This record gives sequence, C-alpha cells and structure tokens, in this order.
Amino acid sequence: MAILIKNVDVEKRARELAALTGESLTGAIDKAIKLRLEQENAKPRKKATLAEMIEATDQFRKQIGLDDGRQIDTSKAAMDALNEIPGLEDNL
Repeated sequence: MAILIKNVDVEKRARELAALTGESLTGAIDKAIKLRLEQENAKPRKKATLAEMIEATDQFRKQIGLDDGRQIDTSKAAMDALNEIPGLEDNL
C-alpha cells in the first residue's frame, strides 16, 4: 500500500534521513515511525476519573435519547420476558 507525501518539506526530511542512515526511504520512514511509536507508548497516560466517566456516560445517554430520566428494568424477570419465545414453555 502506498503513502503519498504531499508536503515538500516532509519529503525532503525523509530523504535526508534515508541518505544519512544509508537506508532505503521506506526503511528510514519505518524506523522513524517505530521510534516515535515507542516514545508515545512509553508516556504515562492519564486514566479517566469517575467524574469524567459519568460525564461521558451522560453525554452518550443524551445523544441516544435516554436522558429523560427513564429507568430501565434490568431484573431477571424483565430480561426473561424480553427473551421469551412464545410456546416454548409448553414444549418443555
């Protein structure tokens, strides 16, 4: 799969790196990207706080229309009723 670099300065830097290292253009870009990924993955990531997770959940609920205060019945009886197959109990 090809990547088209439209920025002249980026292309020049990639070619300069390849020339300095003696690698192919693809090899130089590959190593540079791997190095950058290692650096980024090594950075500590901030974990979401409970307040942030609640806020995200509230925003999601608003986006899908569940922000009207409705409570969803998640009891076993309600879930069984959702999955009930008419006539199945008669055959058991």
